[in-house]
Amino acid sequence: MTRNDDLYKHRRMSAIKPGQSEGGNRSVSLQLWMIGALVPLAFFATGNFVESDFATFWIAGRQVLSGAWAEIYNSASAEAFARRFELPAQIFPYPPHALFFFLPFALLPTLAGYLVWNLATAAFFYWSAKPYLPKGFPSILSVLTPGALICFYFGQTGLLFGGLWLMAFRGKWAAVGLMTFKPHLGLLSIFSLRNRGALLRTILMVLALVAISAALFGPARWVEFVQTGLGHSTEIGTEKRWLVAGVAPGMGYGFWGWVPFAVAGALLLARNVNVFTAATATFLISPYGFHYDMPVVCLGFGLAIHEHWEKMPIHHRIGMALGFLSPVIAYSGVWWVPPALLWALWAQTKYSAGPLAKELSPVWAAFTQR
Repeated sequence: MTRNDDLYKHRRMSAIKPGQSEGGNRSVSLQLWMIGALVPLAFFATGNFVESDFATFWIAGRQVLSGAWAEIYNSASAEAFARRFELPAQIFPYPPHALFFFLPFALLPTLAGYLVWNLATAAFFYWSAKPYLPKGFPSILSVLTPGALICFYFGQTGLLFGGLWLMAFRGKWAAVGLMTFKPHLGLLSIFSLRNRGALLRTILMVLALVAISAALFGPARWVEFVQTGLGHSTEIGTEKRWLVAGVAPGMGYGFWGWVPFAVAGALLLARNVNVFTAATATFLISPYGFHYDMPVVCLGFGLAIHEHWEKMPIHHRIGMALGFLSPVIAYSGVWWVPPALLWALWAQTKYSAGPLAKELSPVWAAFTQR
């Protein structure tokens, strides 16, 4: 039992009224899950899959398969290639080694690729999440959180990234290396590494991925990716879509607004570093991130609500609920999400959720025990 568990044990127990049971927790959990599903399901009912972000990944994969890998970071070439399939297109947003994830799905027609991609990444997240779920918790809910459902709609990488994150915090060092396709979100996964050997193996794996992708697609692709990434960084807070899809403070408040959130997030995380608190803090510390990247964040809050709702004081309940619903709150404007996540993280550090979340990060535990 952690220090925070000891600190709040009496308060939690005294908050339970006679006759209350875990049934109350389950009821609230299901209600929040249903509320969080309303907006994503509305998109499924009214949207068009060809407008999904998966189209950009599929086009990049098709370019590589057709031998046009030298043009994946060229906007005009991507648009011209996409017009052949009557699809929208953007420049491929990830580093070259991320193409290894998308190439198999580019072999399929667009709609089939979109459906199989969603099915495969959902299955991966579902499998990765199972060890974190408490006994009796419906496993299917792990892929029906607001973050997961929004990820389905966009055909995005949140479920893939989330599955890797969950694996990393179970000691699978290779998952940390694979998360470098989103380095701005994967940085805090370093807390999952068990020892120096794991860190060294991770570094060697990343170097190998860079070398292999450079050999296959050309070293120039890495230069072009860096240039593209720098260009995107200047657009943070200016692109209209990002203002209703972003969740990180830099996207709504700019650099000087991001700094206090990042500092506060880091200080709160230092109280209790585990798989779920690190996931939440990522979206305060990272310069940018989106609602579809949050399946692990939603799962962490959902599990805490499921296990501890009846024991929480009201100010913890509100924070937890806001954290769970934060991907949906993003649609009202990115400005609302960072304060909600900061409140949610403050509450989250006081609880453990699921059978594995009580384990402190090995790196952080070693550092704090010196």
